[in-house]
Amino acid sequence: MNSIGSGRSYVLPLAFAMTVSMWAAAYVCRLPAVMAPSWLVLGLMLAMVAVWGWIAGSRTGNGWLAGVVVGVVAAIVNMLILGSILASADGGGVVPSALWWVPGSILVMALVSGGFAAAPGRRVDQIADPAEWTALFSKVAVAATFLLVVAGGLVTSNEAGLAVVDWPNTFGSNLFLFPLARMTGGIYYEHAHRLFGALVGLTTIVLAIRLWRRDDRPWLRRLAIVAVVLVILQGLLGGLRVTGGFTLSTSETDMAPSIALAVLHGVLGQVFLSLMVAIAVVTSRWWRLAPVAEPRSTVGGDRSIQSWLVATLVVQLVLGAVQRHLAWGLIIHISLAAVVVMLAVIAGARAWGLYHGVWPVQRLGQALIGGVVVQVTLGIAALAVTQGRAVVGSPTTLEVTITTAHQATGAALLALAVTLLLWTRRLFAVER
Repeated sequence: MNSIGSGRSYVLPLAFAMTVSMWAAAYVCRLPAVMAPSWLVLGLMLAMVAVWGWIAGSRTGNGWLAGVVVGVVAAIVNMLILGSILASADGGGVVPSALWWVPGSILVMALVSGGFAAAPGRRVDQIADPAEWTALFSKVAVAATFLLVVAGGLVTSNEAGLAVVDWPNTFGSNLFLFPLARMTGGIYYEHAHRLFGALVGLTTIVLAIRLWRRDDRPWLRRLAIVAVVLVILQGLLGGLRVTGGFTLSTSETDMAPSIALAVLHGVLGQVFLSLMVAIAVVTSRWWRLAPVAEPRSTVGGDRSIQSWLVATLVVQLVLGAVQRHLAWGLIIHISLAAVVVMLAVIAGARAWGLYHGVWPVQRLGQALIGGVVVQVTLGIAALAVTQGRAVVGSPTTLEVTITTAHQATGAALLALAVTLLLWTRRLFAVER
C-alpha cells in the first residue's frame, strides 16, 4: 500500500470522516441557543480538516499527497452545504463571489489537510489495509446517522417539524441553495435536519457501493442494499410528514401534515441507526479476526433474552414517539420501561458475569447496564419538565435538552442491544 494506486482505498473514508466532523462542529456552533461567532465556527472546521489530514499522512504512507486528495474530496462533498453560504438572500441564485468561493474552499482544505499530512519529523504509523478503511467508513456512517437522530430529536423538541412548509424545496428554494441568513429559529433546526439527511443518504449509498466492490460476504451486500432502501424511505417519510403528498406547492393550505408519518419517521430513524451500527460491527477488524464460535451451555438463553430486549426496545421507541407527538400512552410507556430495565439488567449482568474477560461481550454488558441507568434518569427528568404532555408552545432550553437526550439515549440503547446480540452470536455457539 505504499503507492497511490494501491492506497487509494483510504480516500473516501477519510474524506467523509472529515466532512461529518466539520458538519458536526458547524451544526453545534450555529444552534440558536449557541450562535458562536463566525471566526470560531471557521476555526473549528479547519481544525477538523487538520486532524483528518494528519491521520491521512500517518496511516496511508502517501504523505502530503494523501492529505491533499482527502481535502479535495471532502471539499467537494461539502458543496452540499456551501450552496447555503453562497446563495443570494432571496434564494433565487448564488452570489457572484461563488466564482472564487468554490475553488477557494477546495484549495484551502487541500492546503491545510496536505500540510498537516506532511507534518515534519513525524513517523508513519502502521499502514491500514483496505478492510480497515472500509471499517472506518462504516463507523463514519454511524456517526453521521447518530448526528441525524439527534438533529431530528431537536426538531421535535423545538416543535420545528413544520417550520418549513414545503418539501423537497425549502420555501420554494432548492434544498441546497437555501440562504444561511434565513436559517433562524425553527427553520434552522428543520432545514439543518434535511441537510444532514442528505449527507447520511449520500454516505449510505457510497458505503453500499464500497461493500459491493470490496466485501465478499453476500449477506452483507444484501444488508447494504437494505440500508440504502431504508435511508431513501426515511427521506420520503420525512418529506411526506410535512406535505402529506407529492407537491411542489409552497402554500400551507395545500399541505396535509401527518403525525402518523412523523412517528414512523422518528422510529425508523432510530432503527436505521442500529442497522448502521450492525454493519460497522461486522466490518470491524475485531469481527474479522474473531476465533471460531465457542460452544457454551448458557448462550441459548442469552440469545433469547437479548432478542427480547431488542424487540421490546423497538416497541418502547414507538411508544416514546407517540408520547412526544401526541402525549398519549404515557402509562403504557412507563410500564414497558420497567420491562426494558429488567431485560437490560439481566442481559447486561449475564454478559458481564458469565463472559468475564471476553471482549467485547463483557464491556457491552457493562455499557448496557450503565446506559439503562442513564435512560431511566433522563426519562424521570423528561417527565418532570414536560409533566407528561407533548411539547407545546415555546419549550425551554432545559426541556429541549432533556427530551432530546432521552430520545437519543433510547436509540443508543437499541444499538447497544443489537451489538451485544451480534457479538454473542459471533463468539459463542449453542452447546449440543
